[in-house]
Amino acid sequence: MSICDLQVEGPMAAPTGLPEGVPPLRAFYLYMTTGCNLRCRHCWVVPRFVKGEPDPGEIIDPQHLERAVMEAKPLGLCSAKITGGEPLLHPQFREIVKMLSDQGLGLNVETNGTLMTRDLARWLKECSRVGFISVSLDGPDAAAHDGFRGVSGAFDAALSGLDALVEAGYRNVQVIMSVYRGNVSQIDDVVALAKAHGAGSVKFTPVTNTGRGTALHEGGEALGLEERMDLAKYIQDDLARRADINLVINLPPALRTFKKLWQSRGRTGDCGVQRILGILGSGEIAMCGIGRTIPELVYGRLGEDSIHDIWLGHPRILQLRRELENVAGYLGVCGTCLHASSCRTGCVANNYVEGDHMVCPSASCTEAESLGIFPKERQR
Repeated sequence: MSICDLQVEGPMAAPTGLPEGVPPLRAFYLYMTTGCNLRCRHCWVVPRFVKGEPDPGEIIDPQHLERAVMEAKPLGLCSAKITGGEPLLHPQFREIVKMLSDQGLGLNVETNGTLMTRDLARWLKECSRVGFISVSLDGPDAAAHDGFRGVSGAFDAALSGLDALVEAGYRNVQVIMSVYRGNVSQIDDVVALAKAHGAGSVKFTPVTNTGRGTALHEGGEALGLEERMDLAKYIQDDLARRADINLVINLPPALRTFKKLWQSRGRTGDCGVQRILGILGSGEIAMCGIGRTIPELVYGRLGEDSIHDIWLGHPRILQLRRELENVAGYLGVCGTCLHASSCRTGCVANNYVEGDHMVCPSASCTEAESLGIFPKERQR
């Protein structure tokens, strides 16, 4: 998966007592485990197997997490995204989902689908507040999907998991396809497969230059900017008319057509980094999942550090807020972009990986400018 595949939203409770300039903390991104049962070519998680069985690795402590939730709710916490590694590997997955549901949080789950059973799907639908689930599917057959995911049988297991969720009553399951040159020609078939199995939407996420995805970029297997733009145009202008299923692909707003901006009501597709905290399987509290590989973007640890104190006073968070709010001081092409105040330079985690700075032009916009294809009408 990419650093952040899904924006989490929930009921907007009104926090009280926040100092001026401190936004509400709306969501936890819970990276439940540091392990996985697959060996995906683009992920930063390196799976471990013990006696042939997948090892969840480090896992979030339920008691520490519950205390963090209780501390964060007065700050505005109303939702959580449950992801991984593979979240279903957590031995106390149901216990944590029940606790989060009992606390009234809106919940989303990202999974590779291979461990989803009919019993678990029914329990999630009937006994939890999980309202949205995404399942990864990177090809229309076992050869394509299993080859990318690194484990034989992953395709059949993912489809079985998708079927279980739909059967349980989830009509909005989203299939997420990680796109690279090896499977870009198969997107029509993946869309047809997702629709045939009852999914509600398909999201296309070009492989990013992070984790093992860096090797795909260095090896020339990742899509270039112009390929990504052509792909977005094809999906939105051609495939969407024929597919009869919702299709999603994100580009920086400056690289989208005005028609698509209007249809998306100006949504930028970013994660809302000013309103989230990531909690890693290691117990570390971080900006997001990027904390796995960038230690300086880790803010503290569950059971040791205060969520309240981190949100109100951690130097990195304060610096990020100042820089994001100083739109007039944005660097490079962002300094003249008409979308700067809404885009906020896009994914600051990817920016940091690509440019060693969180608030700076995204690699896509920088490349577009260097190629002379950044739209002049989007600049002041």
